[in-house]
Amino acid sequence: MTLLKLLVLSLLPCLCLSEFLPGLIGTDRRASSGWPNGGHRKIGGLRHIRATLQTRKINNVTGSVAPTGKTSRVVDRSAREPLAGYGAGIVYMVERTPGQSVSLILDTGSYTLLVNPDCTQAADPNACRTYGYYDTMQSSTARGPDGWFAGQFGTGYMEGVWYNDMVYVGLDNLPLANSRVGVSKWSQYIWAGVLGVSYGHAWNTGYQTLLDLLVNEHYIEVPIFSLGVGYQGGGSPSDIIFGGVDRKKFRGYLEPLEIYPYLDEQLKKFGQVGYRVNLTSMGITPPGQNETILTDSKFERNVLIDSGSTYTYLSAELVGAIARALYAYKDEHGVWRVPCESRNLDGSVNFGFNFWNIVIRVNYADFIVDFDTYCALGVQPVDNGDDSWVLGTSFIRAAYLVFDQQNNAVWIAQYLPCGDGGITDLTLDAGKELWLEVTGLC
Repeated sequence: MTLLKLLVLSLLPCLCLSEFLPGLIGTDRRASSGWPNGGHRKIGGLRHIRATLQTRKINNVTGSVAPTGKTSRVVDRSAREPLAGYGAGIVYMVERTPGQSVSLILDTGSYTLLVNPDCTQAADPNACRTYGYYDTMQSSTARGPDGWFAGQFGTGYMEGVWYNDMVYVGLDNLPLANSRVGVSKWSQYIWAGVLGVSYGHAWNTGYQTLLDLLVNEHYIEVPIFSLGVGYQGGGSPSDIIFGGVDRKKFRGYLEPLEIYPYLDEQLKKFGQVGYRVNLTSMGITPPGQNETILTDSKFERNVLIDSGSTYTYLSAELVGAIARALYAYKDEHGVWRVPCESRNLDGSVNFGFNFWNIVIRVNYADFIVDFDTYCALGVQPVDNGDDSWVLGTSFIRAAYLVFDQQNNAVWIAQYLPCGDGGITDLTLDAGKELWLEVTGLC
């Protein structure tokens, strides 16, 4: 018996930029002939790997920050003040033999595969118990334990032991031998396992992560994946595509955002490397009104794109301005609440990049998080003394994102789904392809 099958539950789900990017960011493109069609292309026998995502909500529980430093660190994300509303995380579904299923939070802000949170101390114990359990004794290919780990995940914390096992990825059950899996022995607040898809072996780990293995096993040609989370409340497909891009999720060109600080500088400053880019404007368009720009022409702020965070974290000043525009009020837990009816209004919160080259407009319906019994703004202020800004799910829902570890960039467009059959595989020429050829069909 083997460990994990990373499936589409069809039952559910270099130190700088490559030559293609430095001279192109902020530059007009020239038309290109011979663009690929919108179907699933086979390139040299290679293929993309697609898996669907499913949004899950948990009950709202106030948590607390656990201590760190007990064992070796796997990730060190800034702690967030405990919030009454944690829910609506992006959950990537996984299944393992013998027929059990395990749900994992897809996390662009971390880089490890971790399972078995302590459900008795989870934010929502009942939900946690439904997401499955990995028993190493039931896997004939499990090897370990092989060392200890510990990690801070915002408000959550986990520590445990490493195992190596066979992992199967995608609908085709593609095997990845010797996959590194962290098995929790103690955790706090975390309500599901974590599938980290940030930079791996080259910068953050001493072993090959899932994306590294997919390339090394030649299932995909380049360490690139695209993410279309989709609108809140459903009504649009939600998936991750390793090694490819779905051209029926956006219109026109993708805009390249340079990973910054450069990777070696990130390692020195933060102790790890992540998908950090520069935000260059913020605005808000109230219903029936013109856009109000909330930042000046020289504004530029570094942000982490983090699918593992429900909320977006900005300065208290910007959060206050957005809250006033949406008539939000702060409750006893520090959460900005807003009438759920506001989700039906035709307004947007606007995030600009590359100095107006692209603006992602997040509709109120996606920026306001619906917790069933109440609604909250999808933004919170960073903790006192913490200057790490985060673009979480409340932003990601409005964007189609291509995370490009080959060219050290995040390519971005306004999310706009228009059907199926638009997936294009990426090759070693991915920088050129993404710049000139892989245009949206919507």
